[in-house]
Amino acid sequence: MAYKNDRTKNRRRYKSRYRSAHSYKQKRSSSQTRAAVLVSVLTFVVIASLVIVFTFGDSIYTMLDNTLDNITATDVPTEPSTEIPTNAPTEAPTQAPTDPPVEQSDEFMALLESSSMKLEDIKVDQMMFAQVDEENLTCTITCFEKDETGLYVKPFEPLNGFIGVEGADTMITPYEAKTPIGLFKIEYTFGTRPDPGTEFEYTQFTDADYWITDPNSANYNRWMSTYEGGDWSSSQWLFEYTRSYPHAIVFDYNRDPVDHSQGCAKFIHVSYEPTKNGGIGLSENDILNLLYWIKPSGNPYIKIFI
Repeated sequence: MAYKNDRTKNRRRYKSRYRSAHSYKQKRSSSQTRAAVLVSVLTFVVIASLVIVFTFGDSIYTMLDNTLDNITATDVPTEPSTEIPTNAPTEAPTQAPTDPPVEQSDEFMALLESSSMKLEDIKVDQMMFAQVDEENLTCTITCFEKDETGLYVKPFEPLNGFIGVEGADTMITPYEAKTPIGLFKIEYTFGTRPDPGTEFEYTQFTDADYWITDPNSANYNRWMSTYEGGDWSSSQWLFEYTRSYPHAIVFDYNRDPVDHSQGCAKFIHVSYEPTKNGGIGLSENDILNLLYWIKPSGNPYIKIFI
């Protein structure tokens, strides 16, 4: 068979290859086989699913239900309840909790009782109790200071000292060597030596300083810084009291106003035996302890009692 050209020849061969009866039948047979296999697989899956559902349906349902409940309870956030509980307090409590009661020490309260004082009588932050033993002419000074809680506490242990050689009394004549009994304010401090570092008013003596002991003088029981032209016949020349007054503390016994029938020159000073003028005698170290302790802001007082 003759062809017009090669292109026609090739087209004829193409049509002949794919349109032959043999090739068509072979393709149709393969497609039918694949369809049959697919239908069989689907049928098996459907039947197996139905068997599983009818056999294990209840168990699967229970498992799914529990899983959904757990997800709802743990994973799904819920809004906080705005409902007020019925037993919740509707108002703030009107009474604030009370602080524990403040109690003073037994030692402090015992000294108050022995000295015939009451707690409400003490309006100061620093208090000294000088308890006298008249038989032995000694005394024990116990100091207290108020802390931030209102309690009176001891800054150091009690100090042991001496009283006048003639004992102690509430009424003392000008020339008796007795220690006065009562409640007295600390006025100022002085001495023959320089200021040791006290916060209280302190003056170092000069050779012109005298304490007037003549009850007939208008300056009785006064500290004078001159001797010439005075109206007194007796006095203590403070500058020469180097053993007794290296440092001393003045309290306001018979000071304002001055009673000329009462005693004078009663100080807390250095002495290692009963004092000849009726003051309170302590060791020099104990005097220094007091000088370092007392403060103007503490407004210190001393109560001397038997």
